[in-house]
Amino acid sequence: MPMTSLISVKMSLFVTHGKVFVWDTDDVMKLREDYRIVGNLVGSLPRAPRQNIQLGLPLQLAPDEVTLLLEKGFCELLESVKLSSQIDDDRLKQFTDMRQTSYQQQIPLFIGERRKEINQHRHKIIEGKKAKRQKLKQDGEHDENDEHDSIEEREDDFNIDDIAIPSIKPEQAIVQLFTESPWKSRMTSIHKEWQYPESDSDKLRYAVFKDLWEKKYYLTSGTKFGGDFLVYPGDPALFHSFYIAVCIPHHDKLTALEIVTLGRLGATVRKTVILCSICDNEVYYTSLQWTGIT
Repeated sequence: MPMTSLISVKMSLFVTHGKVFVWDTDDVMKLREDYRIVGNLVGSLPRAPRQNIQLGLPLQLAPDEVTLLLEKGFCELLESVKLSSQIDDDRLKQFTDMRQTSYQQQIPLFIGERRKEINQHRHKIIEGKKAKRQKLKQDGEHDENDEHDSIEEREDDFNIDDIAIPSIKPEQAIVQLFTESPWKSRMTSIHKEWQYPESDSDKLRYAVFKDLWEKKYYLTSGTKFGGDFLVYPGDPALFHSFYIAVCIPHHDKLTALEIVTLGRLGATVRKTVILCSICDNEVYYTSLQWTGIT
């Protein structure tokens, strides 16, 4: 698909306390599949909130990723207006109506699921009726013939739709948690206020990030591997990273020990370390590979 056709509708990036998040699942998938932006999931999963092995929305973006997306025109940067301490009657009514509508919609769904559950256990219900009838016979509390005919007739007429299923109570209803602000009209664009990169080190990082991204690589944080970026030939979910990118100013000098350290680091994790620097507005790469003496 041509890249020009992908930017007809800009995705929304939300700024909260200086950090940038993506809350929409479709936008997360589009960023990854179309724009090779991976980000980092930082939210807990509703069904498994007390663990941090697998995380969910929102997706937090690194400053380099945000700047690239804004520069390419793929996204817009939004920030919500400051909340007022006074209660907004209109928004309170909208919220109450939304909650009530959600509750009313859940009632037939709950009853339908309950009927399915009863139908799945239909044979157990019938067996229970038979066991009860047998117990009554043994106790001799009723006339056997009359009781037998009556119970058999009720079993034959057993109809799930005739069972009165109580409605779900309001306090038992599922509560919808918003993943985006339902009042987007109160969001303001702060595209022009985004200042990254400012320092020389940030400018170097972004130049390297952008250059590798334009070479069709996927990039994630390389902090755990002692570098600035991990560089992947494809989606990180399918490929191991090939390179550890380390950003170093062009005129900085490295000692022999630092070079050996980086080379051994890459060899230990089976990756190639690439030293990245800028000279005359061009990004240069120097690879380090550890080879044993034979």
